[in-house]
Amino acid sequence: MSNSIRVSCIFAVLLAGSITYAQTDFSADIVDSQKAGTPTLAKIYFVKDKRRMEMQSGSGEDTIILKLVQPTAAKRGTHIQAGGAGDAVIMDFAAHTSTILWPKQTGYAQDSLGKLMPAELYGLYPSIQPKDVDNACIEWMRKPSAEGETCRNIGRETVNGRSTVKYELSCYGGICRLWIDRNLRVLVKRETDWNSTELRNVKEGPQPASLFDIPAGYSSRNIAGTIRPTYPQ
Repeated sequence: MSNSIRVSCIFAVLLAGSITYAQTDFSADIVDSQKAGTPTLAKIYFVKDKRRMEMQSGSGEDTIILKLVQPTAAKRGTHIQAGGAGDAVIMDFAAHTSTILWPKQTGYAQDSLGKLMPAELYGLYPSIQPKDVDNACIEWMRKPSAEGETCRNIGRETVNGRSTVKYELSCYGGICRLWIDRNLRVLVKRETDWNSTELRNVKEGPQPASLFDIPAGYSSRNIAGTIRPTYPQ
């Protein structure tokens, strides 16, 4: 396999991690730090082995996807547009399932965690939680699918008042940067050649259990959306 294919896989490696348990329950906003006014793209809620992400108006209409083909440096991927602004997705890392909620239709659908997920721009936030924040490269790079990738610990930095460790990784033929919170052990900022997002308004504390349940009155539906090309994010 050529290096141009391998370098596209590092985010896929991180998204396909083992069961991820939150160090501390908390909620936060995912904001676009490149756009004027840093609009909120999504709200995210963390508890032990579950995550909930609520897409906001700034997120657009193609932000929860049913993955068909993973993109690489050599070719586009494909996915079904499952949801967008106003919709939510619940990720259960213990059961390896994802549930999309469509409030306007009072409907929901479930699929495997590896297929139904937030788009890549958002998907790393609920998924990345290294066991050792200061030595995450060792954990990430020992996975067989990471062969040929690069990962480098740049050092500690403060992001929005929080102590983090900054990493540089190969992605889509270029370099991507990730900042991991040293206390929460989660991703709090990411930068690529295309965008920059980060967590703000982090509020530590218990989260309502109802956030991670299918609301009463919702009915099961099939995912039937437009098939779209998947580009690097």
